[in-house]
Amino acid sequence: MIKNEKNITCCIVDDEINCAEVLAYEVKKVRDNIEVLHLFTDPEEAFVFLQSNDVDIVFLDIEMPHMNGFELLEKLDSVPRNVIFTTAYDQYAIQAFRYMAIDYLLKPVDRELLSEAMSKAITQQRTLEKKVIRDIHHKVVSPNTVFNKIAVPVEHGYLMVSISDIVLCTASSNYATILKSDGKKITISKPLKYLSELLSTHGFFRVHQSSLININYMESYSKIDGGIITLTNGVSVAIARSKKHAFEQFIASFVR
Repeated sequence: MIKNEKNITCCIVDDEINCAEVLAYEVKKVRDNIEVLHLFTDPEEAFVFLQSNDVDIVFLDIEMPHMNGFELLEKLDSVPRNVIFTTAYDQYAIQAFRYMAIDYLLKPVDRELLSEAMSKAITQQRTLEKKVIRDIHHKVVSPNTVFNKIAVPVEHGYLMVSISDIVLCTASSNYATILKSDGKKITISKPLKYLSELLSTHGFFRVHQSSLININYMESYSKIDGGIITLTNGVSVAIARSKKHAFEQFIASFVR
């Protein structure tokens, strides 16, 4: 159980009362200072409450009758500070959540993952923009959507970054830096593995523990000195010896 002096308030919105009650039980097990203000099974009632009340965390089911979780958020004048979606959706929808950097929990909720999600929500204090809500809603209900952007968490919200604009991602401890084609850098509080998993199907290759490159920006590859990749912006990136064979195979398949 996580202990914290500051009292934390939350509400749970789920049309299945048993799911809401189980989640309320679990959040109290995770933190000793949590106050579950309300359990809502009717999204309309939740809307009325959230229009005039501020809570630290909203646990929000997605698929509900009459008004789903996305529609509820879009209808509100102001989106709650911290929203954690609870869902039983399929793997494609989960992929959509990951591309949009949305916090979610799969049902039945795992206590360890619940603890992580709550800690992140409380410490980061990021509010979802309505545009992001609309985008993720569209992607969840449109299984043929092609992802051409990722949402990356920044200090006060989320920044949408075109995948085609990303040249290189580098690692520093538990942080990652995105280098764009216009020379701008974005540092996020996510490990490089997070970006690698999102971008691996978009022509990106992790050539080193600390480097993930976009093959579209590769100018040359030299096998001299263990292997050096030169990008179109002039940056040189060393390739790890353990990655050379897989990288050369990747290049061969990429150019065909």
